[in-house]
Amino acid sequence: MKESTAKVMRWSLLRLLILGAIAETIWTVYVGAELPRRYVANHWDIAWVGLDVAQVIMLSASAWAAWKRSTLLVVFSTSSATLLLLDAWFDVTTARHGDVFQSILLACIVEVPSALVLVWVAHRVLSHTTLLPTGNANELKKPTTFEVHDSGEKI
Repeated sequence: MKESTAKVMRWSLLRLLILGAIAETIWTVYVGAELPRRYVANHWDIAWVGLDVAQVIMLSASAWAAWKRSTLLVVFSTSSATLLLLDAWFDVTTARHGDVFQSILLACIVEVPSALVLVWVAHRVLSHTTLLPTGNANELKKPTTFEVHDSGEKI
């Protein structure tokens, strides 16, 4: 890819991301002002089970990627961490008065620390992944498996 094309793509992406952040901010303010304090959800059970199934899938995919030493572990562990933080958030913010302590405890002992470990895993994989030449001296590609730096440290 030409450097000028890459620069145009980068700036286009940057503009879209900024526009998305501005639009989401406006939407959040609107929703915060307009949503009712109470709302009956007709598919409450499906929403929660769906979130839990997504967590199982992403954690399983993370385990698979770690086993295969695939750099996809970055994507799967980051997704798992995000889902765990979402679960903690919704557990705490939707808990009944008698369940708030249990939700906060679960979030502080299990969900948030697990998410932090998964983010750390993604960071470790990224910091231990090297770029490999593709044959063209001007091109580099990401490997599909972890590469170990000269330190000999294994992930």
